[in-house]
Amino acid sequence: MESTRADADALARRVLARLPKLDGGHYRLAFSGGGDSTALLHMLRHHPRLRAVHVNHGMQDRADAWQAHCQQVCERWGIDLEICTVTPQLRGHGPEAGARKARYAALAEGMQAADVLLTAQHADDQAETFLLQALRGAGVRGLAAMPAQTDFAGARLA
Repeated sequence: MESTRADADALARRVLARLPKLDGGHYRLAFSGGGDSTALLHMLRHHPRLRAVHVNHGMQDRADAWQAHCQQVCERWGIDLEICTVTPQLRGHGPEAGARKARYAALAEGMQAADVLLTAQHADDQAETFLLQALRGAGVRGLAAMPAQTDFAGARLA
C-alpha cells in the first residue's frame, strides 16, 4: 500500500510540473465527475488557484445526478465549483457535436486572459480523436489529435 501512495504522489508531482504556469489567473478544471477529471481534480485539490467547472447538458437521464455528484466532491475537498447549464443546439450536427460546442462555449464564458482551462484526457481519448480525424479526412494538423496546450477563449487550454 505504501508504494501505491508514493506512486500516486510521484504522478501528481509530474502532472503539476507539466501544467502551464499561472500568471495571476486560475486553473479552471472542466469537471464532468467521471474518472479522468476526478483523478485530475484530486491531484490538484490543494492548489490555491483551482476552480472546477461542471457543464450540465441535460441530455442524459442522470445529468442532474452527475451535477450533484460534482457538487458533493467539490464540497468534500473544499474546491470552488461553477455550474453551467446549457441547451445544446442539435440542428445541423449530431448530439455529441452539439454538446461539445455548447460545453466549450460555456467554458469560454468564464475565462479570463490569465486563466488556464484544464481538461482531463487519457490515451484512449487521444486514439479516438486520431481515428475520428482520419475518418474525416483531416490533414496532418488534424491527425496530430489533441495538443498538450492551445489557445482558447483569449487564454489557454491544456
